[in-house]
Amino acid sequence: MAFLYLVLCVGALTTIYPFLFMATTGFKGPTDQNDNRLVPAFWTDDEELVKKCVDDKYAGDLNMIASYTQGEAVSSVELKEYQAFLESLPINKWRAGFRVPPNGVTSRLAVRWQAFLRQKYGTIDALNKAYVDLNNAFQQVPVPFEAWERKAWVQPDSQKFKDWLEFKVTLPAEFRIPIRTEWMWQEFLRTKFKNRFGDVPHNVRGESATSFAELKYFSPTYTRYHGTGLMPRMDEYAKEFEYQLPKQFQRTAGMGDRSLEASFGWRGLPFAAFDRNWALTHAAELKTEFTGRNYAYSFDYMALHGNALWNTVIFCLLAIVTQLTVNPLAAYALSRFPMRSTARILLFLLATMAFPAEVAMIPSFLLLKNLGLLNTFAALVLPTAASGYTIFLLKGFFDSLPQEVFDSGQVDGAPEWLMMVRLAFPLSKPVLGYIALLAFMGAYGSFIYAFLVCQDSRVWTLMVFVYQMQVTSPKAVVMAAVTLAALPTLIVFLACQRVIMRGIVLPGER
Repeated sequence: MAFLYLVLCVGALTTIYPFLFMATTGFKGPTDQNDNRLVPAFWTDDEELVKKCVDDKYAGDLNMIASYTQGEAVSSVELKEYQAFLESLPINKWRAGFRVPPNGVTSRLAVRWQAFLRQKYGTIDALNKAYVDLNNAFQQVPVPFEAWERKAWVQPDSQKFKDWLEFKVTLPAEFRIPIRTEWMWQEFLRTKFKNRFGDVPHNVRGESATSFAELKYFSPTYTRYHGTGLMPRMDEYAKEFEYQLPKQFQRTAGMGDRSLEASFGWRGLPFAAFDRNWALTHAAELKTEFTGRNYAYSFDYMALHGNALWNTVIFCLLAIVTQLTVNPLAAYALSRFPMRSTARILLFLLATMAFPAEVAMIPSFLLLKNLGLLNTFAALVLPTAASGYTIFLLKGFFDSLPQEVFDSGQVDGAPEWLMMVRLAFPLSKPVLGYIALLAFMGAYGSFIYAFLVCQDSRVWTLMVFVYQMQVTSPKAVVMAAVTLAALPTLIVFLACQRVIMRGIVLPGER
């Protein structure tokens, strides 16, 4: 017996593990969502936390990460000086970090920007009026695009960008990424030679560089006045590069990153040391933010897109009401007024269980289309109002009720409808509760049929929006959304286990 219980416990764990794995994957991000670990590594490993923070800051841009993750370890005093240096940079000499990555949906910067707008405008209508835009909520307002390092880019003359500049100056040092001349040089060569480092001429890459991220820039002007031993001449590419730079970078391009270093006292810029120190000193804050980011976004997505939550609540309530109305009436009639063909009717009802629901979808769709019921709650509820299995189950339960109960009701002069409502239904509460749970789970989890008969997004249910979310969201966000969507069913199951067991056991005992 002990061995049997052990086997059952192991089996239970195998059913819990997939749900826990799904839930914990929702805590992860682009760097660790595919590591197949139950517990996120950044919860316990500081190095993983730093790696995740750096990836988040540079929006997953591996080229930029490679270019900026340099600089030797420095003292805490120098880190404070570097922080002050970042805070003093002109607004057109740095770009905001923690942006939404290309394959992402939200970020630290986006959340902060949206909170700024909410505080400034108060309501989404006031923001739409100021921006001449259409947004359903502040969570849908994207971070404005800026490209100070591009000569062709023109600063927009719009209220939105003015608000962005007002917001940008309030960003703390950890959000500020200095625009390095050498990074722009590396991107210029990467584009020119189509990301093939081997094609870069030797007199451009020098002796020590083994990748684009290690390339240094020394213009002919700089090498002419500071010695030629630092780097071979690169006149042809340097002129083309400096020509395409914006004005604020052309004046100092000849010095490469030394223009920034001059502002920092001619010292190397400790990009990596600063990012690492900030991540470690704000570890608790980062862990909390990384853990809840995907779930917060998923909840906002479900709550703000269309009327998904209300549609789902209404659909589930209507499904429960209709199934608890139609099926008990049919079962009671078959039980109390038996006919010669009752057995055949029951056999026909049970035969409907032999066909998968997908078989009836197209006929149901065509029928609802002819009746003009598409994109309505009637289209969702009516086709599932009657169930052969439910009628069969209730009919057997009503047959098992003592006949003396109905005889006493007839002696007292009670009509049939009153005996059904006052005698049969109260005695059938366990099985009716079980049927209500089945109706709820069927309606809540409906996706394919709900999307087929209600293609108008205003009538979409929660599961349809979750599927829509999977098309544009990364794996970790999808896992968070699916976990949130599974919670109502899990809570109902845990809260109503006794009802479920009574609904299963009592009909068999009777």
